[in-house]
Amino acid sequence: MPSSIPYDPSLVLANVVDNTALAVIQKISEAAAPADAAQNNLNALISMRRSLDMTRNELTNLGIDTGECNKALDTLNGEITDAAKDYVSAKIKAESEIKPLRADIRGVSSQAESPVDYAATQIKSMPLSSDSMNMDVQYFSMDSNVQTADSYGSTIGTFVAASTSWMGTKASSEMSAAAQKQASTQAQKKSLSGTLVLSVSCTHKNASVLAPLVLNPDKAIGTWNQIFPDDTLDPTSKKDMLQLTSSKDEKDAKHYSILSGMTFGSSFVGMVHVLNNTDTSVSQAMTSAAQSMQAQMEVGGWFENVSGGFGVNGTFSSDVKNLLSSQNITTHVTLISMGVIPSMVASEVKLGVQAFAKFDPKSSMEAIAQLQNSTVQGQNSVQSSAQAARTGKQMVTMQNMQIKAALEGLAEIDDGHNKMLDINSMMSALDDYLKKASDGTSGVPLTYYLKDITKKMLAQAWTAKYYPQYNGIRHDDSEPAGGSPPPAE
Repeated sequence: MPSSIPYDPSLVLANVVDNTALAVIQKISEAAAPADAAQNNLNALISMRRSLDMTRNELTNLGIDTGECNKALDTLNGEITDAAKDYVSAKIKAESEIKPLRADIRGVSSQAESPVDYAATQIKSMPLSSDSMNMDVQYFSMDSNVQTADSYGSTIGTFVAASTSWMGTKASSEMSAAAQKQASTQAQKKSLSGTLVLSVSCTHKNASVLAPLVLNPDKAIGTWNQIFPDDTLDPTSKKDMLQLTSSKDEKDAKHYSILSGMTFGSSFVGMVHVLNNTDTSVSQAMTSAAQSMQAQMEVGGWFENVSGGFGVNGTFSSDVKNLLSSQNITTHVTLISMGVIPSMVASEVKLGVQAFAKFDPKSSMEAIAQLQNSTVQGQNSVQSSAQAARTGKQMVTMQNMQIKAALEGLAEIDDGHNKMLDINSMMSALDDYLKKASDGTSGVPLTYYLKDITKKMLAQAWTAKYYPQYNGIRHDDSEPAGGSPPPAE
């Protein structure tokens, strides 16, 4: 993504410029320029490719030969590959060069007092620059929901088939199938993954300049003496000050700079990655019905003839239900905004897992009894010795037996709501940033207007203030005015 605008808090309008800080900012900008240019080139080629793809599709729909277009697009694909390679290399190199430079930017600093007369100086906003915007957004979203219902009762079915093999293939198969229905599992997995990477840089047309710029010669001399303690000025010596006003200009003379104006820009670089995983696994098994199958078969004929009953008592079976439901939410948000402070609004995320909607003993035992009776229905089909026991009552009972679902219904338990920053929060912040950037009332400096102050200029300004008859050069926008001279030696 394009780099954020480099900025040092010590570079304040009307203050004395820290040349070291300005040099660091310029070096960061120079290091980031090749990577930004490489990305702009890559984005331009990708946009061109997509536009040409649409043109080729349109020609195909019109029945026009696109052979030459395909060859040109193949060449363009190679250029895109080379551009992507160049961008990756340039970005890695730029970051390695910028990393040590960022360490030189201080959040808190001290410097000499500004020589600007704030009472007489005005700050004006002028449309000296222009508005522009460069945006690059990459978004990825995946929402998947996987539900499976597997019969893990095949293990029980194998056991039943082996236990009843002596009864014959048909009977063994029927009872094995019935037993398998008594055990089941269901799994559900929902995954929501979203990643948003965006970068926006804007230039603002309004520039701030000091107009009029009025200097206080006494403060300016004090600032000079603080910055250059080995080459000070003595404003109490009229002779030295007047002599300095007529001295010869030196090339590369010592000077300090005042930030007299600046154009502004802003940047918005952010990334959001959200991953929300919900896993639910539920299983139920009627274990004792299968384990007691063989014993039931041995006494089934006698039991049916004597008691005329049907099936086995529900107390002989156990209803085992297992449920595991978990929710895992991870989010990673980074945002660097220069020149504008956007509003970040947290979104509300729902937290909840699943539980059994109906899990009371009575309903569970009813399901067990009907499942067991269904199993016995398969057994009765092979018990030729108990044909006489099939009475009308048994027929009615068989009609009423319906196999219920082994799994009870699931319902969500709402554990609460948490606030977090997500993709919606970042998009809301982007909207707010664009609104504030279009207003053009804020920003970080892009171009610095510097007013250099030399030793000779300070002597001339001091003389113009106290001895205007000798020199009237003031080096600012103030009107000539006399004043009481300081004590002379």
